[in-house]
Amino acid sequence: MECAQFEELISDYLDCGMARPERRNFCEHLLACRPCHLLFNDVREAIDGCHEWKQSQMSEIAMFTEVEQRIINATTAGEMLSCRTLDALISDYFDGLIESAYETIFNEHFAVCDGCRRLVEGVRESLEEPEPFEAPEELYDRIFAATSRAAAGGARR
Repeated sequence: MECAQFEELISDYLDCGMARPERRNFCEHLLACRPCHLLFNDVREAIDGCHEWKQSQMSEIAMFTEVEQRIINATTAGEMLSCRTLDALISDYFDGLIESAYETIFNEHFAVCDGCRRLVEGVRESLEEPEPFEAPEELYDRIFAATSRAAAGGARR
């Protein structure tokens, strides 16, 4: 088998679409020709990567669909989200899993419910990075002195 013919048949081989004699010739060439063997491995890895990517996309779509369905189940037309449902969905809200169309339902609830508004504000504050705190230089010196004494066996109480 020539290398050009081998390249054309890689997809058929991987899709199990070859007759037995042709498959045998393909495998013999695969084992005998190093460049074709490397190409075959690259193609197989690329296809595997595409399958993994597709699976992750499908998983993400399923997750968004589940969150969307939970919101729909929790509300009816013209009805607001209950505090209990909002509490159950709060992590999805902060993880960005709530689509913008449903974000309005959350915002309407926050506008009229002080308890949930405080909850959301508290979560937002806890997610913000704290302001950096600079310790006084003498603190480092005191810690170093105390740990040095302790390491030397002369720790004071």
